[in-house]
Amino acid sequence: MLSRKVYEVQAAIIKKHVPKAGRDACYEIATDIANYFANDNPRFDRTRFFEACGLDEVYANTKIVD
Repeated sequence: MLSRKVYEVQAAIIKKHVPKAGRDACYEIATDIANYFANDNPRFDRTRFFEACGLDEVYANTKIVD
């Protein structure tokens, strides 16, 4: 299981790139990473992760995909 620090660093990296790469691209990347994290840790908080990525306003009901 990954640590909280890994989640925080990944979110910070995505947030850093939102202005340059755009919200749509970063949202797609964040969704894929969140799916991986959720499969790794059943207590993973998707909403908190998207907020940390700076994508909370575009976060919708994303589904876990294997």
